[in-house]
Amino acid sequence: MGSSASTLTPPSSPPGRVWQASAITTHALSEDGARLLAESSLGTSLRLPSNNQSRTGTVYTSLDTRGSQQTLTGTDMYAGKQCVVRTNKVAPVIIKDCREEFQQFLEISEPIIHGSLAEGMLEHPLIKGKYFIVQDFNDVKDTLQTYRLTSAPNFHQASSDQPIFASGQPTVNGLGKVLTHLMSDSHTILLLNLRSEPILFQRVDDDYVPYSVRHQENIHNMVMMGDTKDSCDHIESCIRKEIVSLAGIEDEFVFYFYDNLDKLQQEPHIRKVEFEEDILLSNEVYAREAFSNPSLRYDRICLPEMGIPTEDLVDQFLSHFRESPAYLDKNNPAFPAVYLISHSGGRRSAIMMVMSCLIYAHKKGTLVKESSHIINPKHPNYNDGEYQAVQKLVNHLTDGNLIKQQVDSVIDECSQVINLRTCIIDHKKKLEAAAFKRMQTDSFVEHVHAGCLSALETYCFLITFNAYLRDQMPNNLSWSYNKWLHRNPEVIRLCSQLDFSELSSPPSLLSSQHRVLVYDDYIGLDVLSSQMDIKVSNFRRLMGLPIYGMAQPTRKGLSKVVNHLLHHKQGYSNVIVVNLRSDYVLEVDETSYSVRDMSNLAEPIHSQCSSGKDLEEMEQKLKKELRSKKVWKAYKEITSPAVDIEVTSVFTPEELYEQQRLSTLDMHYRRLPLQYDHCLNEQEFDEIQDLILSFMKESGSWVDNSHAFVFHCRTGKSRTSLTMAVAGLLFYHMTGFPYGANPDEQERVSCPNARYTKGEYLVVEKLIWMLPDGHQVKREVDLVLDRLFETMSPMHFHLREVIFVVFNKGKSTTGAAKRYMNRLSYDFLERYLYLILYNAYLHMEKSGHFQRSFTRWMTEVAAPAGVYELLDNLGFFTLESSPSEFSRLKNRILDRQQKLPFSGVFV
Repeated sequence: MGSSASTLTPPSSPPGRVWQASAITTHALSEDGARLLAESSLGTSLRLPSNNQSRTGTVYTSLDTRGSQQTLTGTDMYAGKQCVVRTNKVAPVIIKDCREEFQQFLEISEPIIHGSLAEGMLEHPLIKGKYFIVQDFNDVKDTLQTYRLTSAPNFHQASSDQPIFASGQPTVNGLGKVLTHLMSDSHTILLLNLRSEPILFQRVDDDYVPYSVRHQENIHNMVMMGDTKDSCDHIESCIRKEIVSLAGIEDEFVFYFYDNLDKLQQEPHIRKVEFEEDILLSNEVYAREAFSNPSLRYDRICLPEMGIPTEDLVDQFLSHFRESPAYLDKNNPAFPAVYLISHSGGRRSAIMMVMSCLIYAHKKGTLVKESSHIINPKHPNYNDGEYQAVQKLVNHLTDGNLIKQQVDSVIDECSQVINLRTCIIDHKKKLEAAAFKRMQTDSFVEHVHAGCLSALETYCFLITFNAYLRDQMPNNLSWSYNKWLHRNPEVIRLCSQLDFSELSSPPSLLSSQHRVLVYDDYIGLDVLSSQMDIKVSNFRRLMGLPIYGMAQPTRKGLSKVVNHLLHHKQGYSNVIVVNLRSDYVLEVDETSYSVRDMSNLAEPIHSQCSSGKDLEEMEQKLKKELRSKKVWKAYKEITSPAVDIEVTSVFTPEELYEQQRLSTLDMHYRRLPLQYDHCLNEQEFDEIQDLILSFMKESGSWVDNSHAFVFHCRTGKSRTSLTMAVAGLLFYHMTGFPYGANPDEQERVSCPNARYTKGEYLVVEKLIWMLPDGHQVKREVDLVLDRLFETMSPMHFHLREVIFVVFNKGKSTTGAAKRYMNRLSYDFLERYLYLILYNAYLHMEKSGHFQRSFTRWMTEVAAPAGVYELLDNLGFFTLESSPSEFSRLKNRILDRQQKLPFSGVFV
């Protein structure tokens, strides 16, 4: 190591003195640091810097052989001499005529784990004990064959001469080549790195080549670690520090890189990594280019490898255009050359390429102005992306067909590497082929199904984004994308409900026993003990109102309920029975059954977004299937084995009620399927209200006790209770609220956590502050919920108090149960807010006889006031350190949806 510190005795040492030397270090270690260094077997290599300056003025102490001490000053003894003096608590160290030596300390707190990529291969240290560093190009198919010329795979430009470019990850030299090419046209360049996975550039020959982090158990998939620019940059920096530290273990300062996973006999490549400069971070590569080139602007937008950009990422992208109004001005030709970099130049680049081209086309006015095609819902063209979810979205948007056609044309202009529309049909074909072979349990089907939904989600997102541009480009994008979505909340729901394949599921799944019949009734269902008197479980009344609820009735039970309400002491002249079930129901030999999938016997199969007519049509097909043979397997209890049942008679709910009407003409039946157990959307509030108003057209009908409304779901609990509450609010507004609805009439509550059982959460308070006479609006809702609870208290199912109960239960559970309880508590909180909003609507619109629907009121009145910002940022803010993922409306909708094995056709 050149001139070293092997001689530690000072040249003018007095006789009889011994100099005590300590270890050489560049840092004054803390006690903990010194202990860790002493205990560690690592960190023993020495580093020699080029600096050879002398340091003087250090105080040291000498000990003579008799133990006496003498303090000397280094300035006096070694003035003018080339030496360095270091002291610690023990004794000085004097280094003469040499360079300083530095000790390198490894900053690794975890055990160092070695591993190999395959059996018999070289073992070496792994990043975080489980990650390899693999060259980025391993999984890139250079379809356009551009890597040889530009060192950037799949470099391409959108057609129609738009200044939008994209590529896979270039090397450092490749980036320079591409930027030189773009600058030759005198463009201002907007460079966007779309990668959310950590990327490091390692010196190879005369270039820096990109490497990504791979898990040892899934070496061909990159590891996603960050979701913001800052977090990704920080993670990359930490990985680099660890690589440098691990390389320091070896005397040669080397680390192990994999260049080609197809030729493992030549792997890994051992390369020198001595300094941090040997590896570059993404931010260093791109920011340095921007620093030296004023016409270049750089940003990192961390798109997920699958899925769509979040609202925040979209607004991050749009901010670059808002900051330069000339880019949006139709009368100004200025527009940047947008260069988009992803892993392969494929899916992520294509999404942002289409978004950029749409902005450019709206500015230039080059998009088609009139729609030339209308979707035929009976014969959709899937090659043109006419799926059920797309149809619903297009029907909701103003000029939806035109917006879709504009997106289609731009997608085709950006399809050199991947076509984001035809990608859906490719997944659809693979998915249906696998399902046809009865591979429902195969993980491949699940994987392709997820890919199919992801591709469709991307397509719906781009249609939504174009609708936003069409609305906001004339205003220079004054509204953020996030704000626009909050003003158009139905778009969030439509883009979250994509899978309608259940509509085409074959009834033959019953015969193949992928689906089975399960008895609707079960031990413990009838907590109100109404079976004895009325032959229906959980039959009850909302106190003082002609509003009733019950579980699923059989023929005998239905007859008993109707006769009880029409001919006995209740004496109504009309009974309206409303079936709230969105699952398939069949009555087989006077026993009610639901249809369930073998993968989830606990829950009936809910047909998403189906109308009552759609459900009845499927139930007729299932009835026909049951008629095909005499004996079927069915479950009386899901915890017990299936039993054989002999089928003689089968009725759908429609047929069941039609049969009852033959003897009871004053009974009316409606099927109003509610999508979820615990929440209503705006349209469902309107459907309940319209149904009630359709029977209460005469002015005296509200008080003459002539109509009884009986709501039922499978259990008579959640959906039934919620609908009874909605109906109760409407009735009270038409007849007047009873005692207990005014401030001085409320019962005072004194119990632990009364604030929360009374529903006084921060987000509820914010809504109350927002609404006219908000405290009274909430008080009336609470009255209805309390009265509803008084008739069903054995269920322990108070629609307000259950929020706090379930939230606390979630804190004491773990795993999947904890996640479910957490989401459920947010659902209950959302339900409570919606009931308050609906009551506010009744207050404001009653004078106009409800000419404006609740859906319109929420869009025209509540949304501009900020209600959807509130609903999209729920939280138990005083009870948890940070809101969960279910704070967001979209996440709640997605998690509510039933996860069933794919069957049938992807529509």
